[in-house]
This record gives sequence, structure tokens and C-alpha cells, in this order.
Amino acid sequence: MEIRILSPIYERQFGELGPLRRHICSMLPLGGIRSIFEPGCGSGLLGGELRRLTDAVYTGMDIDPEILPREPGFVRGDALRNPQPADLYATSFFFSSIPRPLPWLRRVRRALAPGGMFAVFGEYDYESIGESPDRGVAAALRAALEREGLATTHGGRLDGFFDRAGFRKSAGGEIRGGFREPDREFLALHVPVLPDPLPRMSWRIVWGVWKK
Repeated sequence: MEIRILSPIYERQFGELGPLRRHICSMLPLGGIRSIFEPGCGSGLLGGELRRLTDAVYTGMDIDPEILPREPGFVRGDALRNPQPADLYATSFFFSSIPRPLPWLRRVRRALAPGGMFAVFGEYDYESIGESPDRGVAAALRAALEREGLATTHGGRLDGFFDRAGFRKSAGGEIRGGFREPDREFLALHVPVLPDPLPRMSWRIVWGVWKK
């Protein structure tokens, strides 16, 4: 998808989740971390914020060269094939891009430094989308994302993946807003035919911090 379409959507989402990111960062020992790796860094919004909060060496990796910022610290690569050594892994809405999270997390655990941590700053639980009235938009979105190769079931199952990979959870939770008008521009990227007016929808976002 074109970056000119995606960037405003990412920026709106990023702005709305500012309080959640601050809460998660307050739980991380950012002052003592030497290296951060962000797989699937996209346009670099989370990476830019983390670099302002710590002196750690940051590396953001994404498979799409068009979306990557043209600045040091951001590299093109496949983070699923090449987990990098780091003190802290940080992701934001990345797990739907992982076909098999469990074997990848086991490799990540080996790549993490002793005492290393993995912070998930947000992941959609697409199975828990609320819709009122039900006009089939949530189901159509899940089907479209799956056709695009994304895994819509992973967001709600993070605890199980991390536990089976040998991590220990130190913090976590969810945010779920009330029913409101959804972002039509985001939905239209995936669902070609939308009802008018759109139903009001609620979204569940899960987050967590795990230790090696």
C-alpha cells in the first residue's frame, strides 16, 4: 500500500495511544538498556520516541523499504528470519505479520541478552472487535486481512505464545474504547464495499512486557 495513504493512518493511531506508551515505558529500565531492536518498525514512530527517551543503540528493521525512514538506525531486512541481539525487543502491531509466533519467539529469547525484555506496545485482538449494529464489517475486515496474509487471531493469544516460548510476564493489560465511529479510511484500505453509515465499533488492544 502506498506510504502516502498509510502514514496519516499510522500517525493518528500513534497519537491516540500516547498514554499507553508512556505507561509501558514507565515499566522499562530505559536508563540501563544498551540496545533496542524493533522488528517491523514501519515508518519509525515508535523508534523515534524510544530514541528520545534513552541513549541505547536503536535498530529498527522492516521488510518494506518504501516505508522506512531515510535515517541511521533504520534498516531493511526480514526480522523473522534474522532476530538481532538486543537488551530490549519492542514491537507495535507486529504479531499479525508473524505466521508462526512460537518458534520465532524462541529464537528471539536466545538472541536477547541475559535479563533481556520484550515489550509489546500494542496489538489488535481482531477476534474481539465489537460492532453496533452488526453489519458484517468486523467479519469482512478479518477476512480481508487474512487474504492479505495477516494472522487475525494472534493478538488475543500473546500470553500463550510468550509463556510457551519460555518468557515470564512482568506486566500487561488491555485497553478497549467504547463504541464509536471507526476510521473509514483504514477500513477502506481492506474492505472495498462498506455500509453507509458505518456501524459504531469498539477495538481491543492488548499490551505486555515479558522477561527472558
